[in-house]
Amino acid sequence: MQIVRNERHIRVRSFIGKNMPLVGLGALAVGLIISFVKPEQLLGMAVSMLLGIIFSVIGGAFAERYAGPLAHHKVLNDVLKGLGGEYSLVQYLLPVPHVLLEPGGLTVLVIKSHPGQVTFQERGRWKHKQPGKFFRQLVGQEGVGAPDLEAEYQVEKLKRWLAGQIPDIEVPVRAAIVFVNPNVQLDAADSPIPAFYGKKIKAWLRGPGKLRSLPPAVYRQLVDVLGVANGDDDDDV
Repeated sequence: MQIVRNERHIRVRSFIGKNMPLVGLGALAVGLIISFVKPEQLLGMAVSMLLGIIFSVIGGAFAERYAGPLAHHKVLNDVLKGLGGEYSLVQYLLPVPHVLLEPGGLTVLVIKSHPGQVTFQERGRWKHKQPGKFFRQLVGQEGVGAPDLEAEYQVEKLKRWLAGQIPDIEVPVRAAIVFVNPNVQLDAADSPIPAFYGKKIKAWLRGPGKLRSLPPAVYRQLVDVLGVANGDDDDDV
C-alpha cells in the first residue's frame, strides 16, 4: 500500500499538540501565582487562567489527532498495513483528511480514538461512556458526536471536489468509520455507515465491502487526479 500525505501539515500540528498544553499549564501556573502573590490583581489572574484553559483545550485536541500514541495518520497506517499495492492512502492532501484509493473507487475514512463504550442507538444517536469523560473533554478530547453524519458530510465534500476535477467520470465514493483505541468497546452494527474496530476494516475491504474494479483507464485517471502516482511509497507491504 502506498501512503501519500502532507508531512508539513502533520508536522506543524504535531508541534502544536506537543507544546501548546505546556503553554497552557504555564499560563495556569501564572494565574495561580498571581492569586497568592497579588490577590488584588483579579483581572490578571482571570486572564491567565482563561488563556491557560484555552491553550490546554486546543493543544489537547491537536495532540489527540496528531501527536499522541493514537495520532490518526500513524494508527490508520498500522490498521491498513498489509493491503496490496493497488491501494493508496492519501492523508491531509484532499478536501477530507483520510481517503483510501481502492481498485474500485474511494473510501473516506473517519477516525475515532475514543476509549470506553461506544454504541449506536435507535433514532440514529451515538452514546459514549467513559470514566472521567468530563475531565478528559476539558483538556481537549473531542466528543464522539455523530460519526455517520460526519462521514456523509465528508463523502459529499469529496464528491464535489472530484466533480470539479474529473466532471465526465463518476467514481464510487463511500465512507467507513474506524475506532482505533484498543480500549474501546464498540456496538455499532446498525450504523448506516459501516463502523469497525481497528484492523477489522481490512477484512471488510477485502471481503463483503470489496468494490467492483474500475476500468483501467478510469483508475489511472483517478490516480493522476489524486497525485498518488508521484507520491513516495512509504509502505510496500
